[in-house]
Formats: sequence, C-alpha cells, structure tokens
Amino acid sequence: MITLNNERGLVRIGSWDDIESVPGFTAGIDPTTVKLKEIIGSYTFDALIPCGLSTCRQPHASGFLVAAADGRVSNIGRICGKKHFDVEFTQMSRVFLAAVRAQQNREFLGELKNRLPGITTEVVGVRTERHGAAWINTRVNQLTGKSTALPISIINAVRQAVRRGDGTLIIERAATEQEREERSAAVDVKGLEHLRRNVLFVVEDRVGQLDGFPALAPGNGLRDILGAIEPFLTDLAGADIENLPDKQLRELSKVGGELDANLERLRNVVAAGRRLLTRQNIQQLTRFATSSADNRLFAAFLRELI
Repeated sequence: MITLNNERGLVRIGSWDDIESVPGFTAGIDPTTVKLKEIIGSYTFDALIPCGLSTCRQPHASGFLVAAADGRVSNIGRICGKKHFDVEFTQMSRVFLAAVRAQQNREFLGELKNRLPGITTEVVGVRTERHGAAWINTRVNQLTGKSTALPISIINAVRQAVRRGDGTLIIERAATEQEREERSAAVDVKGLEHLRRNVLFVVEDRVGQLDGFPALAPGNGLRDILGAIEPFLTDLAGADIENLPDKQLRELSKVGGELDANLERLRNVVAAGRRLLTRQNIQQLTRFATSSADNRLFAAFLRELI
C-alpha cells in the first residue's frame, strides 16, 4: 500500500505502476547531486521494490517517496535516506509521518462525526428510557449499598456475591455433627486426631444465582461508562476538525478510538441490568432478610422491578 500526502489529503494507492507513471518519477537518482525538497509518500509491500538511488538499487519492502528540488520524484528506504541525507532526511520523515497521522486522525474523526446523530440518539435513549441506564444505576447502587434504601443484610449478601465474582448466593452455617464426622474421617493426617475432634466446620450452602451479575461487577458502573462517552460526543459535536491543534487532535482521536468499545460495554451492561433487576431474580435475596422490617423494605424494592 502506498500513502501519498498532498493538498487533497491522504491518497492511498495499491499499485507501484501508478507511482512509476507519476510525472518526474526517476529510478536511479544520484544521491551526491540531488537535493531533497520533501517526503511526499510512504509505501509498504510484500514484494520488494528496488531502491531509487543509483548507488544502491537494492530491493526493499518499505520506504519513502521523495520529491527533489529539481522536480524529480523517486523512492528510497529509511537506511539509505539516513546514510545519504542524514539529519535532513530524518527531519523530513518525522514531518511527513506526523502529517499523515494528523490527516488520519482528521479522517477518523470526520467519519465519527458523520455517525454522531445516530450515536447521540442511542445514548440519550439508553440513559432516559424506561428501565434504561438511569433506572438501572439507581437500583444497582441500592443493591450494593451506595445508597441506604435496602437492609444491610441484603446488601451484604450482594457484596459477598460481588467478591466471589460469579453472582453465586451463599449462606454459611455450622456443620451438623454428621457432616463434621464425615469431614474428620476424610482428613488423613496422623497425630492430629484431637484437632479434628474439636474443630468447628463451617458449611457453605449455595442458595441462589443472580442472573445479570455483570451489572454489579466492579468496573461496569453505568455512570462511569456514560462518563467516558457523553463528554466525547459533546466535544466532537463542537470541534472544528480541520483546524484543531495537533495535541487536541491526538487527544480527541484517542478517546474516539475507544468509543465503539464503550458503546458495546454500555449496551451489554444495560442488558445485564435488565436481566438482574427482575422480581423473580432478585427475590432470591429474600432469605437473607433478618427481620420483618427488612422484609418490608425489601418488598418495597421488589415492587419497583421489572
């Protein structure tokens, strides 16, 4: 692939024949007599292209297209460029590559800006619709204890499920005498019989599995995900892409490069939140309530679910 940078922006050419037909293209320029004006393109091919310097002509897979002060155009590799044109070539290559990156960023942001109306409509809808991100975020905060609407016994059960990392609901209890005997018999360590007789084993009973658990997982907060999307959409809508300073162009492009991944995260977490916040699913937590007051609070929460 060949990338040319001209007044029309980036031009990508797939064939070396197109380069050889460019007016002024010369194969075999003498590096001792030519003065470089600028680098106008770069290329990378699977096939090897002979170096355009008469003193080299060695085939290589990648290099630069250069314009000479006398109007001729040729191609040279990075090694030959540094060898024969030293600092001048290094500086020109940096300027060219920076210009290409800037133009690529402008093209990328321009494409995103064309998509902006559809993306903005989707994000606003996800945030504000019934059972959307705002609704989910409020109730997830209640379940995880970031607000105080639920009994601590319920919140602790959810927090333990989060710490386990899989949404499993566990109740711990003391082992029965039979369970203790069975476990003691399974321990085959000589000289520790007195310890086996006196130890109080704890049994973990799995009593439920929360569907949509990813909505509770650390790093999946909808407020944070929207916080990574919405400011960028605002900045892009107001940006004069063609005239952005290089630093702002790079920064905006970097955030834009994460947009589609963040949109997919938003969709996935909202979908998980809707699976999580159904009455049938959350009712599994009822058994963790420890008082009638807990039950009343939890029943009120359940009435707000899908």
